[in-house]
Amino acid sequence: AKGHPSLDGLLNNAGSFDGDYTGERVVTAEGNEYTLAVNVLAPFLLTALLLPSLRASGRARVVISSSVSMGAADALGDLQLRRGYSAHRAYSLSKLCDAMLVAELHARYGGEAVAFNT
Repeated sequence: AKGHPSLDGLLNNAGSFDGDYTGERVVTAEGNEYTLAVNVLAPFLLTALLLPSLRASGRARVVISSSVSMGAADALGDLQLRRGYSAHRAYSLSKLCDAMLVAELHARYGGEAVAFNT
């Protein structure tokens, strides 16, 4: 952000599906389920780090891609999918979380300076 004090847009288009292609649940070094880490946590962190530069533009837009496959709402109490893991379920849950993340970012920071969309 230091090299770019003003940023007009950010497109987070992460879409990992079955991290190591084995069909098994993969956990990152930080202890997060891989699909959640790539598709939700990484875009959240990047957006948070760039938020000052986005706000400085006065008219920025942040897009976090979701999917028609979003779902698995029953797993919102188990975001790490320790129970009932499947690659598709992890992807669906991550894309639901992305849509929820956009709604929360808009509620907290949206307005004239920054627009959040999915």
